[in-house]
Amino acid sequence: MPETVVHFQIRMPPALHEQLASWAKEDKASLNALIVGLLEKAVEQHSKGGSKEKTLSG
Repeated sequence: MPETVVHFQIRMPPALHEQLASWAKEDKASLNALIVGLLEKAVEQHSKGGSKEKTLSG
């Protein structure tokens, strides 16, 4: 675990939370670990220019 950890709250629809929690349970991972992993992959793809989806910034 990194020396410095940033705490961040996020609001999401209950159905999405249930889906993510179920996915984490299937993977025998924490919900936090799953979400951090998904965010890391998204940032990596975005950095490579692989994101074709429209972002909030434009």
